[in-house]
Amino acid sequence: MKTMKKIYLFAGLVAMMVASCSTEEQSGGGYVAGSKVTLNASLPNSGTRVSEAASDTYGLITNWSSDDSLDVLVNTDASLNTNTIVSMTKSTGNTFTATPANATIGAGFNAGQTIYGVNNKNNDKITTVLNGSQLNATVDFTDQKGTADNLSKYDLMYGKGDPTGNITFNHKICVLRLDINSDSLKADGITSITGLKLKYVVSSGTKLFATSEVYDFGATCDSTITSADSIYLQNTSITVADGKATVYIAVPHRQNLYGTLYIKLKGSNGTAAKLYNLTNSISLSNARMLMSTVHPQAITGLSRTEVNVGDYLFSDGTWGSLVGNDLGSATPIAVIFSKTTSTTDSTNGWTHGYAMALKDASTSAAWGSAATRLTGFYINTAAEMIADKDGYTHTQYVNSSIYPAPYAAATTYQSTVSAPSSTSGWYLPSIGQWFDICVNLGKMSATGYTSSTNVNSGSLYWLDQGSSCASNINTYLTPLTSGTYDILPWSSTTTTSCKYWSSTEAITLGGTYDVHFATNMALSGRMKSILGNRTRGVVAF
Repeated sequence: MKTMKKIYLFAGLVAMMVASCSTEEQSGGGYVAGSKVTLNASLPNSGTRVSEAASDTYGLITNWSSDDSLDVLVNTDASLNTNTIVSMTKSTGNTFTATPANATIGAGFNAGQTIYGVNNKNNDKITTVLNGSQLNATVDFTDQKGTADNLSKYDLMYGKGDPTGNITFNHKICVLRLDINSDSLKADGITSITGLKLKYVVSSGTKLFATSEVYDFGATCDSTITSADSIYLQNTSITVADGKATVYIAVPHRQNLYGTLYIKLKGSNGTAAKLYNLTNSISLSNARMLMSTVHPQAITGLSRTEVNVGDYLFSDGTWGSLVGNDLGSATPIAVIFSKTTSTTDSTNGWTHGYAMALKDASTSAAWGSAATRLTGFYINTAAEMIADKDGYTHTQYVNSSIYPAPYAAATTYQSTVSAPSSTSGWYLPSIGQWFDICVNLGKMSATGYTSSTNVNSGSLYWLDQGSSCASNINTYLTPLTSGTYDILPWSSTTTTSCKYWSSTEAITLGGTYDVHFATNMALSGRMKSILGNRTRGVVAF
C-alpha cells in the first residue's frame, strides 16, 4: 500500500500531470526486457517536498515525498484482454520508475496504450489488487487522526491515459474540515484534542461517513461504499491554540445529505481531560461532498459536558446521553446516579459523581463471616445511613476472596467489565450510595421515608414502593443493548433474590446493611454471613 502527497482545492479538480513516458530502447527500436520504464511527473503549486499543510488559497497543499509510488494497470495482450499491475517507485526529481520483468509488460507503456494508475504507499490505508481486467483499490477510512498530514493515508488518486502523453490524476475522496472556535476550550486552557466523535443521524438521503470504499478502475469505473453512522478519532493529538483548532476528516464523495451532525470532543489542558458537546448540532439539507475539494465547516457553540443523573458513563471514561454522545467504540458501562462525591473521593480526584454498574457482580453471595468490624466504620441511625457515601473506602478493607460480596463487586466484575483508568474502579456501594440510587434513579422521596433505630442497626423504608423503585431504575437500563444489563428484580416478600449488599457495616458485630426491593422498599441491617443477596458495583469518576 502506497500513496503520494497531494493538493486539495476548495472547488474544482486538482491535477498532477504525468508526462513523457519513456523506455530504454535498442538501436533497432522496441522494448528490451529488463529495461527501465520512467514516468516524469510534475505537481502544480508545489514547493519543497513536505507533508500536507494548510493553505489559505488551496485549502491544502502537498508535494511528492521520497517514498511515494504508483500502481499502474497495463494491458499485456489486447487480444486476450490480459492485464497486470506494475508498481512504480519514486526516483529522483519528479520521476517514477519501474523495471518490468519482460518485454510484453513493458510494451504496455508504448504509445497508443491506455494505463490506469493509483497511488499506493506501504504505510497508507489504500490497498490494490488485480480484479480481472480492472485495478481494484480499497480505501480504509478507519483510524483517522484528524490532522492535515494524516490525510495522505486516505487520499486515493486516480488517472488514466496514453503513457506517452499527459495523464491527469484526480482525488477520489473529499475532505470535511472543521474550523473550531470555542470560548469553552479557551477558558479551560485546552491545548490539544485527544478524542473526537462525529455522529451523523440521517433524516433522508445518504449517510456521510464510511469505513471503506472499494473502486474498480478500468474501461469502466465504479465504487462500493461501506457506510457508517459515525467516525471516532482516538489517541490523537490535534493542536488547540486560544480555543481554536482545525480538524480534517477524509470522507467519500456524497450527495443528498439530509440529517444532523453531532460532535463530541475530548480535550486536554496538559494535566486533565475534559469533555465538550456541540450544543447547536449542525443540520444538513441537500448538502454535497465533492471529490477533490475541502469542505470547511465553522464549529462554534462547543460547551463543556456536564454530568447529569440518568446519563451514562462510557468505557473510555467519558459520559453523556445515548444520542450523539458516545465516543466511537466506547460503550455504556454504568448509569450516573449522583453529581457529587464525598470529601474523601474528591480528594482522590473523583469529582464528577457516581455511577451504578449495568449488571450484577453476583446473584447470590454472603458478605462475609467475620464478626469484627472490618472497615472500622459502623452506624445505626437513618441520618448516618444517608450521609455515608464512602463505599470505595469501605471496600478497600474487604476486597478479598474471603469476603465474597465486596470481592465480587470490586475484583471479579472488573475482569468482565473494565472500569476506565480515570475512575476509582468498581467497588461495593455504601448504604448512603444505595439511598442516592433509590432517590435519584428510583424516584423515591428523599424525605418521605419512615425510619427506625434499635440496638443492632437503623433502617429506613418507603411503604408499598419496592416495585416502583425497581421499575424506575430499570427504565435507565432497558434502552441499552440486550445482554449488556441486568434489571433490578423485586419481590412481594423480602427474599434474598431482591436484596443487594452494601459496604456499610452496622453497629452490631457481624452486621452490615442491604437494600430490599420488596413491597416495602427498605434499607436495613443484615448479618454478613447470610447467603443469597445480590451484589452490584458502583464507580466514582
